[in-house]
Amino acid sequence: MKAVVIRKHGGPDVLSYEEINNPQPTKGHAIVRVDYCAVNHLDIWVRNGLPGKQVSFPHVLGCDICGTLVEGFGRFKKGEKVVVHPAIQSNIPRISFSIIGGFGKYHGGYAEMVLVPQKNIVKKPDWFTDAEASALNVSYLTAWNMLERSRCRKGDTILVWGANSGVGSAAILLARAKGLRVITVASNKSKSRLAKKLGAHLVIDRSRKDVITETLKHTNNQGVDAVIDHVGAKTWPISIEMLKVGGRMVACGTTTGGEANVNIRAFYSKEASIIGAYLGTKSQLISLHKFMKSRKIKPIIDSIFSLKDAKSAHQKMEKSSQFGKIILKISS
Repeated sequence: MKAVVIRKHGGPDVLSYEEINNPQPTKGHAIVRVDYCAVNHLDIWVRNGLPGKQVSFPHVLGCDICGTLVEGFGRFKKGEKVVVHPAIQSNIPRISFSIIGGFGKYHGGYAEMVLVPQKNIVKKPDWFTDAEASALNVSYLTAWNMLERSRCRKGDTILVWGANSGVGSAAILLARAKGLRVITVASNKSKSRLAKKLGAHLVIDRSRKDVITETLKHTNNQGVDAVIDHVGAKTWPISIEMLKVGGRMVACGTTTGGEANVNIRAFYSKEASIIGAYLGTKSQLISLHKFMKSRKIKPIIDSIFSLKDAKSAHQKMEKSSQFGKIILKISS
């Protein structure tokens, strides 16, 4: 089968489009013929390599999978359209789980077929296209989990970093549908305009205005109830500063680095909380599907690349020039 493989860590050039062996049937597992696989920052982190994290080469990236079952099992039929919940039980101490295609033993969806545990199979909702369904298993599920962990109620104000990203654009759509007041941050005028179209009440162009000043002005100097922070080192200090008394910062990513310097006094003096969010459960994914159907929400898709052009897809994500999800079309 055709796949994009990495045989060492490095930049986009280590992505190799080649022929590899088909996965073999294994007890308790299903083989999925991959139709679409969305690109996530995890793919870039695995490709680059992270200190203390290991992967066995050759390795196939890709954790956001929509495809077709090669053989049926249980209540699932051969040829049925499915999506894959990406979380796998971790064998690393004090880590909740690993992710298919990530730092773990399972190959991902940058291939024509993928072997995954049967318990990770979820019926594809028929109200989404195959491409749309592939966009939801990581970024949208993570955003959904973060919003639930934020404990925000209708009318609360939440700030979302990185409006153009998969998690950012998902969080804006879902937060608005939950009745929250949404402040978001974009890096230029074009992205700000698109973020406004998603329904954000206030869009701060960080290239022109100070995020803290604008946020406090918009909240009558009170701050926000919660912050969705998937950026990391550069934004953590600002996120904590913008919280109101009792506010919550929900964090999931380290795009700008994994070690942040924060003002501890600013944190404890407002009795704030920092809450980690790592993907979400299978039941949350199913709830997300139903919520999006009930509110008529479709995922924001920036672009679709063919599998052989995975290098270009990675380059686009690394430049942060997308707005929404970047997706690979696997099947011909």
